[in-house]
Amino acid sequence: MNELLVLPRQRRRFSLRLRVMAAIVLVALAPSMLVFAWSLVDRQVPGRMWGTVRDAAEEAKRAIEEDAPASELSRVARARKVRLRILDENGAAVFDVDADSPGDAESRVESFVFGAKDGTTAREFDEQLGPMLVRPDVLEAKRAGWYVACDYLPLVLCQAIAISRTGASAGEGKTRIVHVQMSSWRAVQEVYVLRAHLLKLTMVILPLAIVLAFYMGRRVVRPIEQLRQQALAKAAAESPKGTLLPERHDEVGVLADAFNALLVALGKKRADNEAFVADLVHELKNPLAAVRAAADTLAESAIDPARAERLSRVLRDSTTKLDRLVTQFLELARAEAGMPNEERSEVELGALVTGLVESLRDDPRYTRVTFVSKEIEAGSPPARVRGVVHRLDALFRELLENAASFAGDGGHVGVVIGQTSGEVIVAVHDDGPGVAAGDLPRVFDRFFTTRGSRRGTGLGLSLVKAVAEAHGGQVTVRAAAGEGTTFEVRLPRLVR
Repeated sequence: MNELLVLPRQRRRFSLRLRVMAAIVLVALAPSMLVFAWSLVDRQVPGRMWGTVRDAAEEAKRAIEEDAPASELSRVARARKVRLRILDENGAAVFDVDADSPGDAESRVESFVFGAKDGTTAREFDEQLGPMLVRPDVLEAKRAGWYVACDYLPLVLCQAIAISRTGASAGEGKTRIVHVQMSSWRAVQEVYVLRAHLLKLTMVILPLAIVLAFYMGRRVVRPIEQLRQQALAKAAAESPKGTLLPERHDEVGVLADAFNALLVALGKKRADNEAFVADLVHELKNPLAAVRAAADTLAESAIDPARAERLSRVLRDSTTKLDRLVTQFLELARAEAGMPNEERSEVELGALVTGLVESLRDDPRYTRVTFVSKEIEAGSPPARVRGVVHRLDALFRELLENAASFAGDGGHVGVVIGQTSGEVIVAVHDDGPGVAAGDLPRVFDRFFTTRGSRRGTGLGLSLVKAVAEAHGGQVTVRAAAGEGTTFEVRLPRLVR
């Protein structure tokens, strides 16, 4: 038994302790990982901007050389989202369109997360650089024909400068300076600096995080392991019982309380099963004793025909009772298991119950009992449920026969069939003496009966409850002394 209770540790591939430790270490590494990942994204920003200003300068230079209208230059500036200026040989601007847009969504996120300074524009920065013709980058462009570069200033600024001549013949045209600028508030430099600082900080924090992770892993898992050992120790006992000692007032203590509630429920279930077995043995002993007594008598000597007839009747009655008891017990066991592998179909409950009432009116046992049924009003949709036909038939037959037997001669049995949007409700009422208040909670218990052993086994109402619950419904009872008893069955309605 103990071998079955030992949990295989090798199957716990990722233990709770390991997951707690991994979570703490990941939290310690998260800032550095975030900044490193973001720096990989930011690394592509200058290169992308460099290519954009170069392409914009090429398009603008080509448009100038082809004597394209100013609208074409405006299109290039807006399409590329750059500031495009065309200057004459004296440095005067002959065209200036500013479509630069440094504040994209990513830059706003960086400004919030990394504290980058924003607000400066390429135009504001350019105004501080002095006359265009004396700038080193313009002089380099005049010498080489092109100049493209990016700088990490308070903002990322990329610019391209190209020298062009107007007119179809370059030798006859005028010199023009094409100046393209594009800026971004992306915190590229700040991110790289922050990454270096975080790397140093992580080297200090990580060992502390590992120690903390190991400590917290043990703190979290140890009480659970203690709880596990207590549970296994109690389960290995010859008669498992008692409660677990939580010794804590946190989540582990709440878990222990839940286990204790489970143990109490299992203990009650075990006590119920023990009582059930005792009741079953008691019910079986009486007919078995009668069968044995008859067998002993038959074995003693020759007996007269009258006595043989009596013994035959005893054997027949006893075997009939045994057969009925075993059959009802098996039916109850199947119903409590949910009636697996039994075919379910659409059942019109009103027609089924009405048919049962009509059959009992013709039953010789109940000729002096008046049955009154109130069916669903005409025009209302049929009361349909999904279930096992013969099980539902047995359920309502048991309730009707039970009501008829308590109503007695001259009594009345009333049946009301109704429905709501989600349920079909069948109430069976008898005007008999009613169930005593002390017996009411035990009505559905196995082998409980107030009719005596000669008139019932005490399994009928238990079977009614089990069948109703197996169909997703419930059955309740209410009674008052001198006012009879009412059983109400509620089953889920089948709606098309």
